[in-house]
Amino acid sequence: MSQVQQLYQLQQIDTEIREKKKRLGEVLRAQKETEALLTAKKRMETAVADHQTWQTKRQDLNLELQSLKNKAKSAEQRLYSGNVKNPKELADLQSSIDSMGRQRAALEDEVLEAMIMLEDAETEKAAADHSLQIIQTDWQESQAALKIEQNELALRVHALMSQRKTRLGTIDPPFLTEYDAISKKQNGIAVVKIKNHICTGCRLNVSALKEKKSREGEKVYCASCGRILAV
Repeated sequence: MSQVQQLYQLQQIDTEIREKKKRLGEVLRAQKETEALLTAKKRMETAVADHQTWQTKRQDLNLELQSLKNKAKSAEQRLYSGNVKNPKELADLQSSIDSMGRQRAALEDEVLEAMIMLEDAETEKAAADHSLQIIQTDWQESQAALKIEQNELALRVHALMSQRKTRLGTIDPPFLTEYDAISKKQNGIAVVKIKNHICTGCRLNVSALKEKKSREGEKVYCASCGRILAV
């Protein structure tokens, strides 16, 4: 096998290494949590927080209402006990009972509102949890496939790197130096095939003489893109 053919084989290996590494990067990035999953998690966090807020609010209001009921009951017992004789004190007790009655009515309204809000929060929490479970399950299933692909890509890159090392030992240093120089200028593609008298690198015609020399194993270059031509 000519040195040009060896270079072309090296080019094939390098091209596949580049493609596999690019895909490996995409696979690794795809293993991050998706925007949909992050949004679903945020919705769930908000729903849990809202549910806790209204649950605590209802509990606090119920405690406050119960305390007020106890105070009102105590005042009524004192009012009707017959122990209070002073008219002004009796009037003050009645006024206090009336005031607590109004407070009780307002608190009962707040308790009712808190119960309604808590029910809404429970409904939203259940919906958020259901949505999160679906999205998370889909994401986890995709992760399993990505993990398999990641492993396969890593193994393939390792094998290709080994092949590359072996191939480098068959190519003369001057050829490798030129190969590297052209690769840097031509987006990693230094050696291309001639197909139907056309350079597959730039899609322009190759002269019959250059194609003949390339077929004989000589190192020739595309007059347009400067890449090494192989047949």
